[in-house]
Amino acid sequence: MNIRLTLLLAAGLLTACQDGDDIGRESYYTFRGETVSSLCEHHPERFSMMHRVLRESGQETLLATYGHYTAFLPTDSAFTQWLAERSTTLDALSAEEKRDIVFNHIIRSTNIDFLSKDFQEGALPVTNMNGRYMVIGYEHDAGAGRNDIIVNRTGRIVEPDIEVHNGVVHAIDHVLVPSDETLGALLDQMPDFTIFAEALRLTHLNDSMAETYDMTFENPFTTEFVNVVGYKMKTLQQRRLGFTVLAEPDDVMRRAGISSVADLTRYAEQYYGTSDADNPTSRANALNRFVSYHLLDRQMSTNTLIYQGKNTSQTAMDKRYEYYETMLRYRLIEVKAGNKINTRRTGAYVGLDESHSNISGLNGFIHRLTDMLVYDEEVMQQDVLNKRIRFDDYAVAPELTNNNIRWNLINLDGFGGYTMAPDYCGDHLRFNQDSKIIMWASEWWTAHQADEISVRGWYDFTMRMPPVPPGTYEIRLGYRAEPWRGIAQLFVDGQIIGIPVDLSYTGDMPQIGWISDEQTTDQGAENDKMMRNRGYMKAPNSIFTQNGNINLRQDINSLRIIIGTFTFQDYAPHYFRAKNVDSENGEFTMDYMEYVPVSYIDIEGKD
Repeated sequence: MNIRLTLLLAAGLLTACQDGDDIGRESYYTFRGETVSSLCEHHPERFSMMHRVLRESGQETLLATYGHYTAFLPTDSAFTQWLAERSTTLDALSAEEKRDIVFNHIIRSTNIDFLSKDFQEGALPVTNMNGRYMVIGYEHDAGAGRNDIIVNRTGRIVEPDIEVHNGVVHAIDHVLVPSDETLGALLDQMPDFTIFAEALRLTHLNDSMAETYDMTFENPFTTEFVNVVGYKMKTLQQRRLGFTVLAEPDDVMRRAGISSVADLTRYAEQYYGTSDADNPTSRANALNRFVSYHLLDRQMSTNTLIYQGKNTSQTAMDKRYEYYETMLRYRLIEVKAGNKINTRRTGAYVGLDESHSNISGLNGFIHRLTDMLVYDEEVMQQDVLNKRIRFDDYAVAPELTNNNIRWNLINLDGFGGYTMAPDYCGDHLRFNQDSKIIMWASEWWTAHQADEISVRGWYDFTMRMPPVPPGTYEIRLGYRAEPWRGIAQLFVDGQIIGIPVDLSYTGDMPQIGWISDEQTTDQGAENDKMMRNRGYMKAPNSIFTQNGNINLRQDINSLRIIIGTFTFQDYAPHYFRAKNVDSENGEFTMDYMEYVPVSYIDIEGKD
């Protein structure tokens, strides 16, 4: 007998169904009187071993309490197979080993149960209780005429969505054992990546991706929650590190005429020069630069490379994009919808092979490229990056991605958001001690990608903006005007910019002069010019809010301030600074910013 039962508890009836792990998923059942723990206890025909592991690890009580647990529970047959492969028994496992088994299979969330209908290819947004991401994949079963759900590339879900009082259970046919290998060590074991793996070893860049936590971080918070201007905020008490490797397999290398690391070095020298040619560990070396451009200092699965949420206009879904600084110093990578990397005007791009990506290591992911990836100076400056570069403030600091803050603040339960130490994000985002920092999100608010950082108090903060190619750019600040906003003095690269700006000014004020497109005869073209003359712009048409079901260009309070025009001579970081000059209660909203090449302004459009 298995768990696929129709429970008619009110009538006292119990109907048994077929044996075996291969269960259809057309019906879902709710075990309202059960918890994850009691479900295992009361169904020994399927979960006797999991129940024993729970009990002997000391976690049975935890999973019997109220909460939101998503449990991927191995069946007894899965445990039997796993133990046989390791020539061991449950008796031989220590309590700590059993606890790790439990934590590897359980996601504990504040208020979300992950049902199979919500799954998508890639990682679930909340880590398991061992701090590791659970990766979802799909495999077509032609015989059964369905797509099976595979967890962590090994565990097939044989019965999904068993709803219990404190969460949901998915029965799986394998015990999940996340890899404890670094990304470099994983590549060494993959026969399809011998050239890239050797290049990673020779450059010693694998050493740069070996750590999982920043042990130099000193946590200033003594409690999990603190009060920030009347809100209960959760504190960030550790600084997790993470990495992403974009790697060409050997067959892609061979198509480019590359059969060895020596060939790859010659290929790289075409783009990166011959400096320090005999020293691949030098950051100036061509091979080193080639590999560095494939590495990101943040842990991202294929479904978290770009924003997937609801705050994008339905007419602009295919125009979503992100810009990330790679570990090649001051060099950006562009990722567009469909995980298209560095898309040219011709439509050419470097893609990701999604079905062979999301290879999960101790502190990150490896993704398989479909073509050679290089930073071609001319192509990037004149084509790929010669456009408006809009970036969300949450995308700047890798710490906000690696510590599961970015895009994961929408469903908060019992607290208002997160706060962090002023130096938590290092050089990427630094606040003075008087800053009161609130990180929150809402898809019912007019925020780019839903996330927003609210800064209050006598704030003075500096953000390291993404580095762009040399050139002349207009820099803009996107925000929503509200009465509680304050007055701030703005700076770029230490240079004071004009007079302080009042972020409470709404679009209908004469200083701004916002007029709805629908009230004009030219769809707002003349009004756009008038607003630009005053130093303002309407918000983009591509950002959407469910609050009113409108694009932000239609919202009178959603604006962009034109900070100024700046010429950059070299590849280098650039810094945006804002300082409160008005009132301790005045708020600064950190949402998004834009670089726009001046030659592009006349053709950039409303998105």
